[in-house]
Amino acid sequence: MKKFLYSIVILSVAYACAPTEKQTAPAKAFALSSLDTTASPCSDFFQYSAGGWIAANPIPETENRWGKFDELAENNKKRIKGLLEEYASKADLPKGSDEQLIGDFFFSGMDSTGIEEAGIAPMQPYFDRVDAVTSIGELMALMAENDYYGISAPFGVYVSADLMNSSTNTLYMGQSGLGLPDRDYYLKTDSISLDLQNEYQAHLATMFTLLGFDRAMADAQALRIYAIERQIAENHKSRIEMRNVQGRYNPMSYAALKALAPAVPFDDYFNVLDLDFDTIIVTSPEYISALNELFSAISLEDWKAYYKWHVLDGAVAYLPNAFVARNFEFYGKKLGGTEKMQPRWKRVQGSLWGLSEQLGHLYVKKYFPEESKKMVEQMVEDLRSAYRDRIMGLAWMSDTTKQKALEKLESFTYKIGYPNKWKDYSDLEISRSSYLNNMMNLSRYKTIENFAKLGQPVDREEWGMGAHIVNAYYNPLNNEVVFPAGILQPPFFDPNADAAINYGAIGGVIGHEFTHGFDDQGSQFDAAGNLNNWWTNGDRKRFEQLTSALVAQYDNYEVIPGVFVQGQLTLGENIADLGGLTLAYYAYKKHMEGKPAEEPIDGFTPEQRVFLGWAQVWQSHARDEQIRNQVTTDPHSPAHFRVVGPMSNMPEFKDAWGCAPGDGMVRENQIIIW
Repeated sequence: MKKFLYSIVILSVAYACAPTEKQTAPAKAFALSSLDTTASPCSDFFQYSAGGWIAANPIPETENRWGKFDELAENNKKRIKGLLEEYASKADLPKGSDEQLIGDFFFSGMDSTGIEEAGIAPMQPYFDRVDAVTSIGELMALMAENDYYGISAPFGVYVSADLMNSSTNTLYMGQSGLGLPDRDYYLKTDSISLDLQNEYQAHLATMFTLLGFDRAMADAQALRIYAIERQIAENHKSRIEMRNVQGRYNPMSYAALKALAPAVPFDDYFNVLDLDFDTIIVTSPEYISALNELFSAISLEDWKAYYKWHVLDGAVAYLPNAFVARNFEFYGKKLGGTEKMQPRWKRVQGSLWGLSEQLGHLYVKKYFPEESKKMVEQMVEDLRSAYRDRIMGLAWMSDTTKQKALEKLESFTYKIGYPNKWKDYSDLEISRSSYLNNMMNLSRYKTIENFAKLGQPVDREEWGMGAHIVNAYYNPLNNEVVFPAGILQPPFFDPNADAAINYGAIGGVIGHEFTHGFDDQGSQFDAAGNLNNWWTNGDRKRFEQLTSALVAQYDNYEVIPGVFVQGQLTLGENIADLGGLTLAYYAYKKHMEGKPAEEPIDGFTPEQRVFLGWAQVWQSHARDEQIRNQVTTDPHSPAHFRVVGPMSNMPEFKDAWGCAPGDGMVRENQIIIW
């Protein structure tokens, strides 16, 4: 199911952590060994605050990046492994219970012998269905059937809240259909991109040889598939274009959709899905129109070759090791730079996305301390209060818009720790016998669950991620900030730690998510969560002048030689980092009102520790391949610039660290938005 969420970081796996044991003495919460004292904090605060940690923590062979997030993840995955193994060892758990679903799923994924013995036989019926297709209409009907199983097609449909009426769920159609991570991988012509394109085609051919094709036939299949995917990519909106919220909102009747692409047999597709709708919101009408030409020009046999690949690609992680290993060679090693594949238990654990709430439920029962929830609730209100003050003090915003901004701020709701009510999946069929069948059953269950929301009121109690996940998000349609239990732990939050460190870390995360409600996209939604302009024209223009300057700042950050951050792609996250850290600083000040001033710790003032708290969260480094992928596909800037970017715009940082004009961490024209 698609979610319109802004998260603090995009992670590829879900994980959890046990709370820290109670301590009698306050925790320092920042390790001096993480510092690089040969670097000046006023020249490059990232190197100063993270250089020691990076030098002592090389990237493991099984990872393409390594940082405090990942260090935490590694420890948590081991804890979750204990939970999974406990339930997998019990064959008589109550049917449909969270324990049975999680345990049997994990058992089936760990049954490598059974997976190898089954070979590709469980997938053969799906391949046979593709081979038996005799018309484009039949192929479209098959794509609809397989939509329930998460198999990629040239477009996809899903149900989510209506951007203009956020209390009701409606149907969306979006662009899809690529095997590489983004359209740019097909369109760039530099030597590295051309090499990846060739390697991808070789990968396609090799995968077909594993299915039993001879090499000549496999090579021919690869050429057909790549040719179609490239044409699809040429017509995709870019990720930057997809950040235009208004441009993504294109409601139309079913008749209008069919008129947009008469050569695409939509009737065959929607007759299978049997969805009752009057209006569908098309996120990229230009792309759907272009599909009309592709369906007219491309032969049925070529489309069948293309789709057979996507059927295989959707199931490859659950097939014998020859398929998994080959998939890793391209996607993991060539594309991601990872040297060694993760062990099976980690890969199976990572595939539990569809049971995220059930796993989160088991985690919370065992690990989450309720006192953390209460402390963070108070911090949220401190951040809200600081934001209120910041809005009222803005010189660039008129009183008219300020009142609307305050109305939205006061309407923010928040969820902390875990859902008030857990979902009941007791009718989901998960067994110990087949990993692939379990994934198919789970995907179908989740898709039916999503489609059933069509035309129904939005459930504002629903969570967009599991309670165990180390992440946080803002949902503009609910106007809510959400902090799962997984993130309420070091290095983000330690109930025993110095307040300044906590405000810099989890306070910065809270402020980051708050600010998403007022970034270039979130600011287009009103207090009720509807896409609605609440700005005066002059205020919007001044806001866009400030955000344009931030785009230019990040466009100039070179991450590796010749590769730069995309300031427009990362704009929302960069606004949130700048606003979030600023709010964290002032929320800490508010927290300390009427209290004795805190003493320096290890020579660092409380103000300096706020910045250290934020910086230690982003102690991280990555392989070049991962960096290239991140700046192409990820709306978050690389870790280095999540530290130096916001801090170099903050007079508060300059004052706290005694920096001077002209220092690397003091921008000449500082950008202050919120």
